[in-house]
Amino acid sequence: MRHDDHLVIEPSVLYVGTPVYLVATQNPDGTANLAPASSHWALGRMLVLGLETDGQSYANLVERPQLTVNFPSSGQWRAVERLAAVTGRDPVPTAKAHRYRTERRKFELAGLTEQRSELVAPPRVREAPLQFEGEVRRITPGVDPGYAMVEVEVVRVHALPELHVPGTQHIDPGAWRPLIYAFRHFFDRGEELGWTRSSPTAAGPPELGPPALEPESASAPLDELARWEGFGGTWALRELDADGAVVSLCRCDGGEEVSRIVSADPAFLRWAAEQEVQP
Repeated sequence: MRHDDHLVIEPSVLYVGTPVYLVATQNPDGTANLAPASSHWALGRMLVLGLETDGQSYANLVERPQLTVNFPSSGQWRAVERLAAVTGRDPVPTAKAHRYRTERRKFELAGLTEQRSELVAPPRVREAPLQFEGEVRRITPGVDPGYAMVEVEVVRVHALPELHVPGTQHIDPGAWRPLIYAFRHFFDRGEELGWTRSSPTAAGPPELGPPALEPESASAPLDELARWEGFGGTWALRELDADGAVVSLCRCDGGEEVSRIVSADPAFLRWAAEQEVQP
């Protein structure tokens, strides 16, 4: 006989945990509206935002389909919460009248600063570590008329230098601490547990956990190779000539290549000369 260890419950919200964002749009008079939200997902360069249809953000986007999506860090939750009981609508919609009031100066109320965007009219939030400028491509009514799905093409991304992996176009996931909203509570992200094999910034086999490479060791090819072996990964020398050596870093089962070391470091070349090039 099969037993079910789960309870059947009816929670009032289904926010299991997503990053909070602040959406900035342009009001009819050219001023900026700022509103907190958390319903969204991303695929490629597209974001899909879930927005309430009785909010000022939605009204602005229907008429002026540009916006910025600004992701605060976990330490900025108080700024987000200051916006929780205000709306840019005047008068306040009847359904919100018992808990909202009209506020036009939302940046000031939250203690945040407008920052001029480069490709769209609405401003960015200067204090937000990660900022997206976007153009609305489609708005789809929800099954419930109280919300709509807003599809946004991200046309520019801005990140603080400390979030950027030097020499790449990548965000350092270890440095990014988004504000997570779960069941009406705010949380920090927590510690890294692992990564997917498609991660452009990981440095070891995902099934073995994070290798926590130190910056100085990551720059030394032999040290990097030794660390890879220490975590159970395998390797294969692919190329060796006067210009350098290429070593494939493979999964621990000797399977697919995960990354490569390409270097002309003299010590690395001497080591490679002692190995046999594999096809």
